Amino acid sequence: MAPSPEPRPGFLRRAAAAIVLLLAATALVPAPASAAGGVAGDVFTLTNAQRTQAGLPALVSDPALDAAAAEWARQLASSCTFEHSTAAWRSSRVAASGWVATGENIAAGQPDANSVVTAWMNSAGHRANILDGRYTGLGVGYATGTCYRTYWVQIFGIGSPVKRLPGGAGDLTGDRNADIVARTSSGALMIYPGNGSAGFGAALTAAPAWGDRPFTTLGDFTGDGNADIARVESDGRLMLYPGNGRGGLASPTPIGNGWGGFAQLIGGIDFNGDRKTDLIARTAAGDLLLYTGDGQGGWSNWAATRIGNGWNTLSWISHVGDFTGDSRGDLVALAADGRLWLYPTNGQGSWGSPMQIGYGWGSFTAIFGGGDVDGDGAQDIIARSGTGDLLLYPGNGRGGFLSGRVIGAGWNVMSQIG
Repeated sequence: MAPSPEPRPGFLRRAAAAIVLLLAATALVPAPASAAGGVAGDVFTLTNAQRTQAGLPALVSDPALDAAAAEWARQLASSCTFEHSTAAWRSSRVAASGWVATGENIAAGQPDANSVVTAWMNSAGHRANILDGRYTGLGVGYATGTCYRTYWVQIFGIGSPVKRLPGGAGDLTGDRNADIVARTSSGALMIYPGNGSAGFGAALTAAPAWGDRPFTTLGDFTGDGNADIARVESDGRLMLYPGNGRGGLASPTPIGNGWGGFAQLIGGIDFNGDRKTDLIARTAAGDLLLYTGDGQGGWSNWAATRIGNGWNTLSWISHVGDFTGDSRGDLVALAADGRLWLYPTNGQGSWGSPMQIGYGWGSFTAIFGGGDVDGDGAQDIIARSGTGDLLLYPGNGRGGFLSGRVIGAGWNVMSQIG
């Protein structure tokens, strides 16, 4: 079918408007969608620029809206169709995050973010969605596939989103993409900035003389919007290294003593549901102790709460953010027999039902929550093979993951990654 330079009126709807620019069909293999980063992030920025110009408040970015938009973009790309999702479908994916109503714009065929936003703004129905003062949030999805080549989805939300804490190191560079921290064999602490599409930019040296002490990623422990890191010193002091949001760390501050005897620290999780990051410590005997953060770089309660026992049978534990799509933080753990287990939390200081989500993981030398590495709105798992390859296992937002793929090589030179 020949390209059409104008929106086709038959595809326009007010409450959930659509626009398409038809292109000749080409055999383009469907690719994973990206959201909240890359070209989807550009659509978000351009959309808010239109609202600002019209005197309207900016829409907020939310992982649940991004994940829904990305999922629908993938659906359109893989099925070679062009139709709206239903209100019920959208609600099933975003209601748990605080969104009580949604609208939708879709488009296909536009080559870039500027083209699709311009096309939407030149269409009365789509413009009305973008400039609707009732909307408070926006998710953007983008995917490529056959038939129309590019697919774009905007999902608008009304409500107050529930803050969800990501897994992994978080955004240490201020670009809204998930990053990776690594400690080299020579003792330097490095940050590998994610590009939102399962790749990484040039490494940044956060601390050239970090030494041989393991690091713990904390999420935003200080409440300033930047991801932070911790380290236990040889004398047992727990030191907070606040992130500056630009790939660096501020001067360390002591936030506790007597931490030297723990087998592992797991940071960044909100275990009690107060939307502040907590720290879980595993003892050598296998007990899990919860230390609740106050959201300002300290503790809301100095006394630890015992939240589990028998965890010494597990090789490693990692916080993977909201892996199940219920807006609550989850843990993954590797058993001695190579099985991978998911331990969901209930968001109120206790656990959901554990479930096995994989087997044969015993050959990996590192497994950790990477945050949303590929930019599709869902939390991901990263593993390092014995040969040093870094593999991404994209989360599906429902407690499972897609097939793994190699996203890096030579990582066996790192003493620790996370």
